[in-house]
Amino acid sequence: MAEESTRNDHPELTPGRRKLLQWLTGGFLSLWGVGFLWVITSFLKPPRSKSSIAERVIKVGPIESLPVGQAQLVRRGSEPVWVMRTDEESLVALAGVCTHMHCVLDWNARQRTLECPCHEGAFDLNGNVLKGPPPRPLRRYRIETSLGEIHLHLS
Repeated sequence: MAEESTRNDHPELTPGRRKLLQWLTGGFLSLWGVGFLWVITSFLKPPRSKSSIAERVIKVGPIESLPVGQAQLVRRGSEPVWVMRTDEESLVALAGVCTHMHCVLDWNARQRTLECPCHEGAFDLNGNVLKGPPPRPLRRYRIETSLGEIHLHLS
């Protein structure tokens, strides 16, 4: 009699409950399996190659080749960059593409500005918008001189 009362205290799992528990268990184990496979494939896959320092630094040329008040367009793939010498010791490097319609900018030596030939936009030596439709300033790049050579950092 004692055995009968314990059986009645724990009702049997109905087929609906059993199916739900099987479905939940299968889903949980499937998620673990997907996670395990992701970890294994990310371990076996070779790491992404980061560009080396040599690929991110461009040797523009000797500093004597760029007179004060002049600029030089440096082309690196689809990233043209203007390098300008503002005085004897200062160099500025700005993106050579307009932020409006991505036209390549021209250097105006008389006004010392970068001008967009497409929509009459203009930028100062700090990359700030002076006039026209460009929505934001130009990107600045780090530039330095070492042993009389100008080096442009693209990163």
